Amino acid sequence: MISVVTFDLWNTLFTKKSYSEIRLDSLYNFLKKQDIPISTNIVENAYHSKFHFHEVTFEDINFHHIYTKERITRVFKELELKIEDEEIEKLRLELESLMINDPPLLKTGVTNTLEELAPDYQLALISNTGVTPGPIISQVLENYGILQYFDVTIYSDETGLFKPHPKMFEIPLNELNCKAANAIHIGDMVETDVKGANDFDMLSIWLNDSNEINTTDIEPDYEISQIYDAVPIIRSIS
Repeated sequence: MISVVTFDLWNTLFTKKSYSEIRLDSLYNFLKKQDIPISTNIVENAYHSKFHFHEVTFEDINFHHIYTKERITRVFKELELKIEDEEIEKLRLELESLMINDPPLLKTGVTNTLEELAPDYQLALISNTGVTPGPIISQVLENYGILQYFDVTIYSDETGLFKPHPKMFEIPLNELNCKAANAIHIGDMVETDVKGANDFDMLSIWLNDSNEINTTDIEPDYEISQIYDAVPIIRSIS
């Protein structure tokens, strides 16, 4: 019997939205204010190669969360710049807070799904946060009026770990006093959401609203094309 439903965030509740170019502009402006003359091409190359850690995998870093300060420091090291910690902290806060004033949209059906499930199930949010930290995300969820539906929110910048690390699923279930067999996770990423849930013996629902082909050997228990389709599945299991 299902008693807990957990949700991914990015591209599951939120629509896709990139802040990469906005953050790059912030970096340009920061260097300009510091009177550091570096060509935009060099800055751009350093940003894209070092800020996003494209050269490593989750396994390479043992699923440890990559904090914004580390990302910034890597870029400045690549640019051979020595920047005071106080200035790095100002830039960190700016980059992390961009989503507040320019949030991604909620996907169609998200509010209805949460409203439908909340009276009968405990709900949790399990999110790899990237650059935007948990408190900012929670504020955006509050602004949208949906934070109230979650009994627990788990963010990788707070746990220090990325999905599919089992701790990301263990922590919320422990807080909700729920066995893995009585929980189901919904997310759009096969490699993080489905694998993480499967490995922790939870049921998994793959939200595949872009009609992708699963080229992995990771099999979700269920596949849906829109978030609200999870509701009848969960009720049928219960």
